[in-house]
Amino acid sequence: MEQIGDGWSPPSEVRDRVNFHWFHVVPGTSLVVMFLSLRPVWFVGHFSQGRMLRCTGDGCRRCEMGIGRQIRYIISAVELGTKRIGVIEISESVSRLIQQWAAANEGARGLIVEMRKATRSKHSRMEVSLVHERAPAWAMALEGLDLREVLLRTWDRVEQELGAELVRSGG
Repeated sequence: MEQIGDGWSPPSEVRDRVNFHWFHVVPGTSLVVMFLSLRPVWFVGHFSQGRMLRCTGDGCRRCEMGIGRQIRYIISAVELGTKRIGVIEISESVSRLIQQWAAANEGARGLIVEMRKATRSKHSRMEVSLVHERAPAWAMALEGLDLREVLLRTWDRVEQELGAELVRSGG
């Protein structure tokens, strides 16, 4: 991947790996993606302040406050309509379904799935269905994002934002 170049427009491949995109399923629409990762990365987190925040383990402030922990999974994907590369976070129940499909496919890479919300609420359960189509060659040629790097950089950014909010609010 290029690390330097001329002009105002870095190639989309460079942009996607630096400013990675988090896919979200918007209620009332569906998202069709092909997985680029062979398998997901899991993490333990707390849903707090409208987002999933990492659990820091022993001495975790959110654990001490009684905010429940969840296991979440992220997987790299490409949206087939826009060719945008990013990551999507999924629940443990959705991951079990994808794991079944991945077992029959020798991994998640190349699986095409359609995701949608069960209702119009953004907190609604996610429904996932396997799309029985062959993965496009252009998509199979793409590399997935480094999922651990995505998580670490996202957590750093979120914690900086939350720290700035605490400073502004005097808390």
